[in-house]
Amino acid sequence: MPNAYRPPTHYAPMAYLIEGPLPEGRELNEPIVVLIEDDDEEFVVGELKFYMHASGPTISEAIEAFKRVISGYLDVLSSDEDRLGSFLQEQLEYLRSVIRTV
Repeated sequence: MPNAYRPPTHYAPMAYLIEGPLPEGRELNEPIVVLIEDDDEEFVVGELKFYMHASGPTISEAIEAFKRVISGYLDVLSSDEDRLGSFLQEQLEYLRSVIRTV
């Protein structure tokens, strides 16, 4: 049927609060506001201050990927702390302020 109704395949970007446990026995100290966007068959979760991001085929998988990314990124930045420029140093300080080990 050429005129059959098709539901929209794209969703408007939405703000979402991520909170709670992270991988590696870590937890968020406070909720992080992220933007979730539909990007051609996957969802992208982006942190609004430094735009750290991750993606997945569903919103929940994209959120879980984002949690893995920020937890891992804390490790990466911490291991190179002596060589970080000012922007990456800011990111590291931000991650340390919102992530704690349980």
